[in-house]
Amino acid sequence: MKKIGFIILLLLCLCCNQYIQTKEASIDLEAGFTNPPNDAKARTWWHWISGNVSKSGITKDLEAMKQVGIQEAQLFNVHLGFPQGSVKYLSEEWLDLFQFSAEEAKRLGLELTFHNSAGWSSSGGPWVTPENAMQTVVSSELHVEGNQWFKGKLPQPKSKFEYYKDIAVLAFPKPKEDLKIDGLDYKMLSERVRNHLLPDDKTIAKSATIQKESIIDVTARLSEDGFLEWQVPEGDWIILRLGHTPIGTRNRPAAAGGGGLEVDKMSKTALDAYWEGGIQPIINKLGDLIGTTVNNCLIDSYEVETTNWTTGFDTEFEKLRGYNILSYLPTLAGYYVESGETSERFLWDFRRTIGDLIAENYYAHFGELCHKNGMKFSVEPYWGPF
Repeated sequence: MKKIGFIILLLLCLCCNQYIQTKEASIDLEAGFTNPPNDAKARTWWHWISGNVSKSGITKDLEAMKQVGIQEAQLFNVHLGFPQGSVKYLSEEWLDLFQFSAEEAKRLGLELTFHNSAGWSSSGGPWVTPENAMQTVVSSELHVEGNQWFKGKLPQPKSKFEYYKDIAVLAFPKPKEDLKIDGLDYKMLSERVRNHLLPDDKTIAKSATIQKESIIDVTARLSEDGFLEWQVPEGDWIILRLGHTPIGTRNRPAAAGGGGLEVDKMSKTALDAYWEGGIQPIINKLGDLIGTTVNNCLIDSYEVETTNWTTGFDTEFEKLRGYNILSYLPTLAGYYVESGETSERFLWDFRRTIGDLIAENYYAHFGELCHKNGMKFSVEPYWGPF
């Protein structure tokens, strides 16, 4: 009986203790809701619109946020059709105002985040060169008769910003049936995006395809000024010249002084140059306010179309997918290689590689750069070519 009585007493103690803990938790929850800790308080976007910024306005904005319990302001510099103010993005005046904002936020016990470029999409600016901008595959082709020594200038594919680099020059017998890949701009992520694109399973006649073994790489025979010399075998041949050029997308809707080409999102080299030109000046100006009061950098929504090439893409493709891209490049000009199924499988791998490189060399690398400088990294990645 003594043993049973002891157990009952122990259970009563446990129940009382649980009641006290629940009561305390309820009191803590109620108190926390009334006066939440900083990491649970509201955060808000803070738009500096069209260069209309002043120290007095900054102070009034931040004091109003403090008064209503907002803990963090996330700074965007946008142009939304309002009359243009005098402050130019990333100018000395702008940097002084950002520093003043950080000092005021520190005085009020608030935190600041800043968008990584002018506008809200995505990562661009006037310091991005055509070489470091988002790239797209372009092509041109020439039909030549066989059984001759060909010497002539190949038409250069269309380019933008006077920047163009060759990828490859390939020759192959002209298919007997002229049938091109449907929806190619979606399938190769050229300008337009359609996520979750399923492969086309229709059967393609062999007469409309190019066989891999018939494709000849004549890239080495192209001179710097675009002339090709080559002994053409018998038959009708297509000489396909592929290269890449900037797609021309700009960050948006950027305030004055901040608009420019969007950075190549598959290149760490390009992103490092972007950081040096657009983020490092802010870090240098704000000093020890970075990583303390200004403790977060943001990439907002992806609204900058697509990109489908970068320097070294062929090498990265082989690393990630396990096979050489060269023989499949004609699909990027609309030709079926081997079969319909094989071409669709390649285009799937092509899109997957673009997504993998953007994840690693844009988002992940940007996060690493933020962490290296003591900041968090926030991102809204949706509806892009990934």
